[in-house]
Amino acid sequence: MIVPYTAGGSADAIGRNLALALAKRLNTSVVVENKPGAGASLGSDLVAKSAPDGYTILLASTSALTIYPHIAKAKYQPLEDFIPLASVAIAPVALAGTKSLQAQDFKALIAAANSKPDSIRYGTPGMGTVAHLGMEILSGNTNAKLLHVPYKGNSQALTDAIGGSFELLVTNADVVLPHAKTGALRPLAVMAPTRLEAWPQVPTLAELGYPDAQYYSDFGLFLPARTPAATVDTLLKAINESTSQPEFAEFLRNTANQAGVGAGAAYAEKIKQQYERNAGVIKKANIVAN
Repeated sequence: MIVPYTAGGSADAIGRNLALALAKRLNTSVVVENKPGAGASLGSDLVAKSAPDGYTILLASTSALTIYPHIAKAKYQPLEDFIPLASVAIAPVALAGTKSLQAQDFKALIAAANSKPDSIRYGTPGMGTVAHLGMEILSGNTNAKLLHVPYKGNSQALTDAIGGSFELLVTNADVVLPHAKTGALRPLAVMAPTRLEAWPQVPTLAELGYPDAQYYSDFGLFLPARTPAATVDTLLKAINESTSQPEFAEFLRNTANQAGVGAGAAYAEKIKQQYERNAGVIKKANIVAN
């Protein structure tokens, strides 16, 4: 199982949890290999060019297929070189206020941004991330001009957020979760299909009236194109059995993630729609890789 991200992050945890579950159902070892770099494209390309025999599988956010190819040159064809198996986990994105933000809720945040353009700075893990795209749409829908502060990953962004270097941190909820417990960060809203169990009082952007801005990391499993249908069916059955287990649901809850949505042809169509939609958002906002 190729995980095109560094060890220790959200995707790595999801991959290793699934690898153990799949190994039991397939009666074979499933080895996780981290192949980070270039917006997850290095590991994704490795899988795209692997033998289509079912022995190499990709666990990645759909952004590797639906965002990265629009902002940088990918060596693979995102809609042709992979067989989408299933969405296995959704990593919600949190909008969390820092100690520099005076607004106490989402409505006050937007009001402040409208009254004084660029007075609200928001940090994200980088240009072209799901957090960035979601905020671009939100800014357009609310006519609020917020100033984007892109980082290269979560580490420094989180440090600066806790220090109050900017007003709003927009990143995966699992990054915010431990610091929300201490009060260092205040979640105001989430980009997620439903509210998080950890923050039942925090509304989704859809509930607040902005469903178009619902951007989050949708982690799925993918095979190289031309993998035989029988192999695809065998793996999909094992994946569905693994993700339906109570222990996997508990793992998702404990890590501020949610259950994946979609499998097979429906998941492939979902990715195609994301790809086309993101092309428009990226072009309109003139987003390039940082």
